[in-house]
Amino acid sequence: MGLTTADSYYLKAKAATGGFVSDWEEVCEGLNYALSYDENHCASLCLLGEIYAKNLSMHEQAYECFDRVIAVDTNYEDVYPIYIKYLIWANEIERAEKLIDFALSIKTIDGGQLLWLSSYAEEIKGNYKKCLKILKKAKLKVYNDHYFEFMEEEERRIKKKIKLEKPKKTKKSKKKKKNKSSKKSKKKKKSSKK
Repeated sequence: MGLTTADSYYLKAKAATGGFVSDWEEVCEGLNYALSYDENHCASLCLLGEIYAKNLSMHEQAYECFDRVIAVDTNYEDVYPIYIKYLIWANEIERAEKLIDFALSIKTIDGGQLLWLSSYAEEIKGNYKKCLKILKKAKLKVYNDHYFEFMEEEERRIKKKIKLEKPKKTKKSKKKKKNKSSKKSKKKKKSSKK
């Protein structure tokens, strides 16, 4: 079994997106050819969806591409992290969480990456403690040092956010205490004047 014509054109398109400068003419040509040979070519649809979302800010068209991939092959693993990431960036958290739950049911999928995305969704919602719990679970599903270190950096970053929120709470409580003590002293002064 060899590469199909659609695979070959997809690989040309993918290669043209690499590096600092993309050859967009070659990307478009490669994708158009790949999808003309196989309109349901999952890798090409994913790349097209990514281009729609990232480079053209055409989120609905991107979601159509990703949904089509899932309809063609629910076990095509590469679509889930990409799709979920763009859903989170578009603040469609509930939709992203449903997709994460579904994707985690696929046996061969990278659970660590999906759990990280789940923690990212919790961070967006401001649930930092829940985010940290999910990151700990994600680290158990990571199988290389680079990604493990990335998860540890994420934990440190979230802990910094938690620290940033704590002073706000303490400042408010200090202000309340000052207000209460100043009210008490005013009452004492009034009662002493009588």
